[in-house]
Amino acid sequence: MQILQRFNIYQPSLKQRIWMHLLFWIILFLIRFYLSHITFNVYSGFPVESLLVINFLSTGIIAGCYYMVVGPAWKILRQQKYFSFIMFLIGIFVLYTLFDAIAEQIVLHQCKPCLAILAEDQPAYYSLLQSGLVNIVLKRLLSLGTPLGLMLFLAFPLCIKISLQGAREHIKALELQKENVELEFNFLKAQLNPHFLFNTMNNIYGLIMQGGKEKPAGLVARLSELLRYILYESNETYMPIDKEIKLLQDYVELEKVRLNQTEVQFDARYDASANKIAPLLLIPIIENAFKYCSDEAGAFIYISIDVKEATLQFKIDNSIDPKRQQGNKGGIGLTNFHKRLELYYPDQYHYEIMNVNGVYTVNLSLSLI
Repeated sequence: MQILQRFNIYQPSLKQRIWMHLLFWIILFLIRFYLSHITFNVYSGFPVESLLVINFLSTGIIAGCYYMVVGPAWKILRQQKYFSFIMFLIGIFVLYTLFDAIAEQIVLHQCKPCLAILAEDQPAYYSLLQSGLVNIVLKRLLSLGTPLGLMLFLAFPLCIKISLQGAREHIKALELQKENVELEFNFLKAQLNPHFLFNTMNNIYGLIMQGGKEKPAGLVARLSELLRYILYESNETYMPIDKEIKLLQDYVELEKVRLNQTEVQFDARYDASANKIAPLLLIPIIENAFKYCSDEAGAFIYISIDVKEATLQFKIDNSIDPKRQQGNKGGIGLTNFHKRLELYYPDQYHYEIMNVNGVYTVNLSLSLI
């Protein structure tokens, strides 16, 4: 997508994402080291090397907690398992407190001057450190100091992630809207081509010249309904399935007029549910069948639609005119059909085609909304 390509920060490659994350944690580490070095805190007066190690380990633990939040915890939240999400967060707070205390203990036991400074300047904190690891963890958890500190440190990267995700979704929505407009415009041009309209009007004119009245009148009514639906009613993102099936029935009846020997069957089974489908989605497949089926003895077009439990099963079998099948790579209608499937039903459809012994078969399974 052109917009996403222009704003690479919103859609970086894996290598770029890794470098961006590393840069963020390096900056956070440097900020924490700088603040612990210039401000008054329990580590005031510690050697620079000890401060570097303490802040490096602490930043690493914070980073691990962040990826646990945006990974497993976020997945649990999206599954709406709220109790499990809360328990997982509590587990993260406990683990952070534990590992942070262990890291601090390791550094302090390797730095005798640090312990001496704490004993002289921070006797209360020195006494806490001598009380044992379990007691340190419990006191930090119960006082909420360490959990609140973790929440503060995680708030900034989480805000950045949520903001970038929101920007990505907005850009994708804009790009999708743009592509939908272009696809629907091209799709409309492909379906309302002059050949279909001219052929239909000529067929109706021929029936009128033969002296018929009821059949031409019925075809004119079908053509009027079809054009009205395509031009004025199918502007929504999704349309009721019964209206789409009615459109297909009208289209098939209009195409059948020009055929003399081809057997055409249209079987539609659907319940009275409120399922919807992307408008004009199936027309290109049916149009393709009529286009490449010869009008001769033994020719056929069998169309089957079955809608059950919000799943559409569509199948079409048609004989192929050997003179027309060679070099057929699919026109704009079928091209747009594939694009619309990806746009409206990503990972929600199964589409396959077969061409065996002069019979072209299309099978489509689609999850409706």
